[in-house]
Amino acid sequence: MATWPTYAKLIVAGYGEEADYGVLRTEMDNGIAKQRSRFSTPIVTRDATVIAKSLADKQALDAWIASDLAGGAAWFAWIEPLTKNAVQARLVGGKLKWGEPQGPIWQATCKIETLGR
Repeated sequence: MATWPTYAKLIVAGYGEEADYGVLRTEMDNGIAKQRSRFSTPIVTRDATVIAKSLADKQALDAWIASDLAGGAAWFAWIEPLTKNAVQARLVGGKLKWGEPQGPIWQATCKIETLGR
């Protein structure tokens, strides 16, 4: 499994987290609806920011995603910034959205998906 490269800092900025247990909801003719979860381990999606300190680092990250992550579809090892736990993660939709550089610094937003917390 690929490991997130050290030259690209993946941080949880503007933190947002959503746990999905795959809850199925069935409305009843009378009374309260029934619910049950399909997953015992949630799929957790986090909003994140990627920082690349140079154009070369940005291009290296783009190439790493294209080759090592099969265009962003594959899982990678990542240290979750809040808990410092090593987790398996992937980019939701395989996408990074790069913004305009601030001098040599490039910044992208993305969503990171993990199994469990």
